[in-house]
Amino acid sequence: MKLSRDMNILIVGLGLLGGSYAKALTDKGYNVSAVTRLQDSVDYALENNMITSGTTEVSAETVGKADLIIFALYPTVFIEWIEKYQHLIKPGAVITDVTGVKGSVVYKVQDVLKSDVEYISAHPMAGKEVSGVANSDPKIFENANYIVVPTDKNTNDAIELCEDLGRELGFYCVTRLSVEKH
Repeated sequence: MKLSRDMNILIVGLGLLGGSYAKALTDKGYNVSAVTRLQDSVDYALENNMITSGTTEVSAETVGKADLIIFALYPTVFIEWIEKYQHLIKPGAVITDVTGVKGSVVYKVQDVLKSDVEYISAHPMAGKEVSGVANSDPKIFENANYIVVPTDKNTNDAIELCEDLGRELGFYCVTRLSVEKH
């Protein structure tokens, strides 16, 4: 499966990384929407053409149309979100994340995730010493590494999609590591 501009991409969490993903993808012609907790973050992202739509409410309409969902949440919040809202994710969707902590997240999410959705983990090794969507900047990816962290539950299609995402975002180096080596 290749990353395609025909896909609907949803970013959950518009902080520094979620906002930088949104800006990079929107600038390259992808249809990007967002769900985040603060209306100010949605407003900022809309005003700065980082997303095509955004909301603070998790709904079947927003989540259910996404082909690719990128979670830019803290690990515990990501797990809680999956447990509470995964029923809204459409069959065949692929989800990924930006968390740097893998051991306590990857297997937990894969164990609780419904069987018709695939989770392929990734770690963008980029950031700044500031936070928030207003500090988003896709240039943070230019000299950074992007690590795809597959397990035996991942298909080659999902792994390729995640690697395509890293390249499209502009990461300098896209590599694979196991959960244990990460």
